[in-house]
Amino acid sequence: MKNNGDWLEISDIDKFTDYIRNIVYISFKDDESIDDENYIVDINSGFETLTKEEIQELESVLDKKECINIIKETSRKIRNKKTRKVKYLMDDKILYDIIDNINQRMVSNIISNLVKKGLLESAFDEEKNDFVFWKKDNKDGDSQT
Repeated sequence: MKNNGDWLEISDIDKFTDYIRNIVYISFKDDESIDDENYIVDINSGFETLTKEEIQELESVLDKKECINIIKETSRKIRNKKTRKVKYLMDDKILYDIIDNINQRMVSNIISNLVKKGLLESAFDEEKNDFVFWKKDNKDGDSQT
C-alpha cells in the first residue's frame, strides 16, 4: 500500500484481498494458542499462516472474487484521465467497512452452506423483518424451534 496523504492506495489488490480474507478467517478461529493482541498476519506471506485444510475451508466460505468486488465497491476510485487506469484508495473508515463487509459475507456464506447441507432450517420472520435460523432435529426429521 502506498500512502497518498490521508489516503492509502491499494497497490496490489490480489495481495491485499488475500491479507483481508486471512484476517477475517483467523478472527473466527477458536484457537487458544493465538494471542489476539500480538498475532500479526504478514501481508507478504499470503496463506502461510493457514493449514491446507484451513485454506480449503476459507476458499469454500469466502470466495476471493467476491472479496475483490467488495473491496472495489467500498474503496474510493480514482481514474487517471490519460491512462484510464483505476486506483483504489482507502482511509481508516473505508478499511473498517471493507473488513466488516467481508466478515458479513463470510457469515452469510457459512449460514447458507449450513442451510444447503440441511443442518439448519431458515425462514423469514416478518415481525423481525429478518431471516431466522434454527438447528434441524435429525432424530425424526422434525425441526427444533
